[in-house]
Amino acid sequence: MSVFLKSVMKSSFGIFTSRIFGLIRDIAVAAFFGANALTDAFFVAYAIPNLFRAFFAEGALTSAFIPFLSDNLTRDRKKAYSYMTSMFIVLLLIVSSIVLLISLFPKQIIFLFMPGYQGSQEILVAAGQMLRLVMPYLIFITICGLFTGYLYLHDSYYVPYSSTALLNISMIAGAFAGYKFGGDILWLCYGVILGGALQLLYIFTYSFIKGFRFRWDGMHPDVKKTFRLLVPSLAGLGINQLYFTLGRIIASFLAAGSISYLYYADRIFQLPLGVFSIAVGAVSLTEISKANSAGNFSYRNTLIDKAFIAIFVIIMPATLGLVLLADEITSFIYARNQFTGVDVYNTAQALVMFSVGMIFFSYVGLLAKVFFSEKDMRTPVKGAFIGLCVYAVSNLILIKPFGHAGIALASGISASANSFYLYSRLREYRFNFRGNAFLIAKIIFACALMGFCAVGLSAAGVHLLINIAAAAVLYFAALKITGVNLRKVLR
Repeated sequence: MSVFLKSVMKSSFGIFTSRIFGLIRDIAVAAFFGANALTDAFFVAYAIPNLFRAFFAEGALTSAFIPFLSDNLTRDRKKAYSYMTSMFIVLLLIVSSIVLLISLFPKQIIFLFMPGYQGSQEILVAAGQMLRLVMPYLIFITICGLFTGYLYLHDSYYVPYSSTALLNISMIAGAFAGYKFGGDILWLCYGVILGGALQLLYIFTYSFIKGFRFRWDGMHPDVKKTFRLLVPSLAGLGINQLYFTLGRIIASFLAAGSISYLYYADRIFQLPLGVFSIAVGAVSLTEISKANSAGNFSYRNTLIDKAFIAIFVIIMPATLGLVLLADEITSFIYARNQFTGVDVYNTAQALVMFSVGMIFFSYVGLLAKVFFSEKDMRTPVKGAFIGLCVYAVSNLILIKPFGHAGIALASGISASANSFYLYSRLREYRFNFRGNAFLIAKIIFACALMGFCAVGLSAAGVHLLINIAAAAVLYFAALKITGVNLRKVLR
């Protein structure tokens, strides 16, 4: 088995572990609190530290940090540890300042994200209280992002991705405690803080096992270089985060619960997207960075080819399944206790619209990682800006006929525009469509068989889990019968 495939499998298993607990968390939140103005308030408050998390932990930081850390580890491990220690100190100062500033003005910050609730002061006050409680999570998760990059370069993918399971377990406990104590949603916030602390302890422990030691030799010169790369990347991620921020702002003017419908649908949508596409992107960033450091550009192009095919062969059937079985999937996951039939219907509509753009979301993530690995942060920013413009226009067109589901569809349309732009800007690379046409046709044929199977079994009243299992078996059997060897494709 190739190193690339092993790494993807480790990442996918780690993400799968985390997402399963994340799914249980969302089931618990939906069952105990439903979809209403109060859950809208929590999801907005929780989204704010996660917005900064995308800047400092998972996206911009990792993308700018890994190439420099890779270079330092190749030359001198002691200098690499000095570089990480310098980054640790600088990031701790920055994020602590952000946490303090937002904690001083929580209600004002919340209002910027949900202005549609201007007439519901009690909801804004509650959301501000939640924001103050969850903001320290940003400190924990930012430092986690630093050590995550270190573990990636030591071929440890399962630990960083599975660490989020600790957050999810803590939030599940918080949701249950809130339910037991009279429906107090603040317990979810306590779960967030505990989960962040456990994540950091888990990731740091494994980094220590892998050899990391704090080392201070003065401020490392690569810190400035990292932040120079970080600035355009932050701009790109800032634009990407505007998608979600703009979506929540628009949804706050719609019926109460619209923000929650989009959140619950996105959580289902993120399961296949996160388990595989994000794993492929993360491994690609690491491996392409190594290939660039070694000057092996032929291997770099091979990795991109494999990543394109890997995403297509998994994400296409996942997309089809979510679109065809959206109502049943949503009902199976959420329909209990406080989550009503109306909530199921509205969440399923958003899920269908999100799923339409899944392949484009996947390719945007991959292509951006290719540019990041080459220390080109500007091109993804331009792509993100183009996507944002398309998103804004699409929302104006779609919000009236589709309501909150139109917000979800607009995000997929914008992702398609972004992915086409990024592909057009790739340096010295073009996917071999002619050479892979037969393979792609076989995958599409297998998807069609799977889709007919899923619809037929659903109409016959077969249980959802049996339906999904049968459709998946048929899909992979069709690939095998038509001569597609998945291991060979990914090797």
